[in-house]
Amino acid sequence: MEHQTGKRGLGLAGKLIIIFSALFGVILAGVVGTSAYLFIRSKKADAHYRVADVGKAVYTARNWMRDKDLEAYLKQTLSARFKSEAYDLSLLKVEVVSRQGKVIEVPRRNVKGDTVTVKVQDPGTGEYAVPVYVLYSVENLERGMWSLVWIVAGIGLAAFIVGVLLILVFTRRSTANLRKLAYAMEDVGEGKMGTRVEINTRDEVGVLGSRFNMMMRGLEEGEFVKNIFKRYVTRQVAEKVLAEKNLAHLEGDRRVITILFADIRGFTRLSQNMTPEEIIAMLNQYFAPVIEVIIKNEGVLDKFIGDGFLAFWNAPLPQEDHALKACKAAIEIKMALAELNAKRGAEGKLPIKVGIGIHTGEAVAGNVGSDQRMEYTIIGESVNFAERLQEAAEKGEILVSSNTRRLVNDKLRFEDRRIRIEDYGDKDISAFELLPEEKKT
Repeated sequence: MEHQTGKRGLGLAGKLIIIFSALFGVILAGVVGTSAYLFIRSKKADAHYRVADVGKAVYTARNWMRDKDLEAYLKQTLSARFKSEAYDLSLLKVEVVSRQGKVIEVPRRNVKGDTVTVKVQDPGTGEYAVPVYVLYSVENLERGMWSLVWIVAGIGLAAFIVGVLLILVFTRRSTANLRKLAYAMEDVGEGKMGTRVEINTRDEVGVLGSRFNMMMRGLEEGEFVKNIFKRYVTRQVAEKVLAEKNLAHLEGDRRVITILFADIRGFTRLSQNMTPEEIIAMLNQYFAPVIEVIIKNEGVLDKFIGDGFLAFWNAPLPQEDHALKACKAAIEIKMALAELNAKRGAEGKLPIKVGIGIHTGEAVAGNVGSDQRMEYTIIGESVNFAERLQEAAEKGEILVSSNTRRLVNDKLRFEDRRIRIEDYGDKDISAFELLPEEKKT
């Protein structure tokens, strides 16, 4: 399945890289600054030490060397003490006062820098001798400092690249599991209750995946119970109970209800040569299209009574044109049975004929039973009268009471009938046969 991600914000990897870059930049700047400061400080100290060492050597030499030799010795000493350590001799300027009072210089280019005055103590007299002046520039130190900066920056850049790669690897592994969860949630949103995620990590994401799977198992079991529940009670009742979470809300109330009774005619003769398995198969074949028609016309299938059934309209939820819906359902049941009987005839089986009675009247609708087993049903004289209409109907007939006929009015075709119903007196009463063809309006 291709999941649509849509427009997204900055991902986890991007956020971590931004945070890492900021922290790394601060740390790198601190390291570079500290390193440069310590480098210059150490180099200056080193330069001072070397200059002092040269000064001492030159002072000792000036006591027994001629001026010319002293100048050559000075150059040689400077080269030995500074050039070997990558100091730039062009940035040094030395002045030495000889014994004769002559100033001996090692002139270099003019530079701005620090002057080191070396005062050497005469071991004989204990006094400080004539000083040696050495002028050196920090330019070379700065050049060395920038070399150090570039080295540290290069190492820092390499470390930064490695860090970014590690972040990408880490976030890819982490977000891969998060994406699994996100896609799984999209599947759940599409009604796929069997969705599971496989996350083998032991971190928080792994715990989240485990909890998600536990949640989905619970939802799947709940959906299974819900589907089973809807098979054993009507859709309207199931949805009302599931929505209100309280069966007490379905307590009995009196209302006008349209009731439909149907029963197979000649069922004993039809099933006498069948095995129990064949009887159940025939009833399921008969009830399948009947249930579909009742649901299609928004009826409540109350119960199966052997080879018959009871359905009603306008409870538990009010419905407009409930009488018309019941009559249309009866016509469609008759049409569905015609198709079923055509198939049965082709198989050499006897046709299934039913009688249907429909009545609209006042009845009590509500829960009957106990906390362990409860059934939403209807009771009252109107239910009994609908059943008597069904018993009076011939094979394939749909008998409708005058109450139902009056509510349907001229939207369907009826034919007057006079019938006698047991327990309702010795006189014929008015009823109507519902004809399958709808009246044109």
